[in-house]
Amino acid sequence: MKIRVCRKWVVALVASTPLMTLVGLSWSAQFTAETTIDQLGQKQKVKLYVKGEKMREETVDVFGQKQILITGPGKGQTFILYPETKTYTPLPAAAAQSPIGQDEEALKKIGIRRKIGQEDLNGYLCDKYEIAFHNKYRGKIIVWVARKLDYPIQMIQVDGPPIGAVDRKLTSIKEEDLDDTLFRVPDDYRKIKPPAQGGCGLNLVCTVRFY
Repeated sequence: MKIRVCRKWVVALVASTPLMTLVGLSWSAQFTAETTIDQLGQKQKVKLYVKGEKMREETVDVFGQKQILITGPGKGQTFILYPETKTYTPLPAAAAQSPIGQDEEALKKIGIRRKIGQEDLNGYLCDKYEIAFHNKYRGKIIVWVARKLDYPIQMIQVDGPPIGAVDRKLTSIKEEDLDDTLFRVPDDYRKIKPPAQGGCGLNLVCTVRFY
């Protein structure tokens, strides 16, 4: 089977991980939501499930293939599922380089966070943060964190590169209890190989960076 990974979708998810660390979240939310990833004018709908540190995102790629991305705390906890063929693949290590779980001193190496105000979004009171990356090429990201959810419901990258930039807003947020099975690889799924390193030059998932 040929693995087809939607780079825009993966970037939007993994890019949010260090941001949630930088804004100091307690990872207590449980909810579902919808979002549209917008990059260079191309829009893609995503269904999001969040339970604490676990996330699940469902989408359909440009080839019409349903893909599910699940991620949990720690290394080796991120997988791409292909329901139509009941297969899965781990996200390549090069694509999962995240500062999540590192100490405060390590986080200071990534960027500087400052609170710049408050704002109501979708009925949630949000604290608004600006995160300036030390890597000037990455620019800055403005993040709106819903106090009740303790989770970023909108993030926009400014002064950064047009390719791989983050532009994301959650809508149709519904707070509800979620079953842990949503965040696990089903027992009847067969493991397949991740994209070959040779695909890195084609801007596949193995080239993803978040800072």
